[in-house]
Amino acid sequence: MSKERDITNLPLDGGLLCLDFINTVQTRKKDVFHEYLPNYAAFLQWCIKLNLVSAKEVKQYETIAHQSPAKAITAYHHVILARELLYRFFSAKADGKAIEADVLEGFNELLTEALQHIGFENTSAGPNTVWLNQDNDLSAPLWKIMKSAYDILTVAESKYVKECSACGWLFLDKSRTHTRRWCNPLECGSIDKATRYYHRQKAKKAGA
Repeated sequence: MSKERDITNLPLDGGLLCLDFINTVQTRKKDVFHEYLPNYAAFLQWCIKLNLVSAKEVKQYETIAHQSPAKAITAYHHVILARELLYRFFSAKADGKAIEADVLEGFNELLTEALQHIGFENTSAGPNTVWLNQDNDLSAPLWKIMKSAYDILTVAESKYVKECSACGWLFLDKSRTHTRRWCNPLECGSIDKATRYYHRQKAKKAGA
């Protein structure tokens, strides 16, 4: 995206939880980008925005982070490393390239960590899916993000995961013809078209 935003108004153009998580940077097309998750508190705020955590869990995580700042820092670094690994994984997939061995290994480790926390509990309607042992783990919301990545990779629609040609954000192309090139056609599409027009005009003038 071209504009700097904060978590509260950051668009969710990815179309999937895991892709929206990857897109928590301003752009992937420049070496220096705006970081929307500069610390654990910001990550937790993003999780609240995406309804990944309950009010009770937020209170628990905030208490733990306050009482043990080192745990919050460790969890934050784990979250960011996971995000960058997910970007490398899905960017390669969107480009039709093989996933690098170290990326695949790291992805599988994160996925194993996440899926081992899925279980079932009894309800009046019968067994229901539940996340286990997440109350005291500050990086627990990452498990749901990894489950989102797993879910899209196990269906045919995964071939429609694309990388925006303007900003590098990843998105699931849900358009009827699956020919979408930008995460947000109204923003990145307009900017990309204007940039291409500028360079064409510049080339014409240079040629003249």
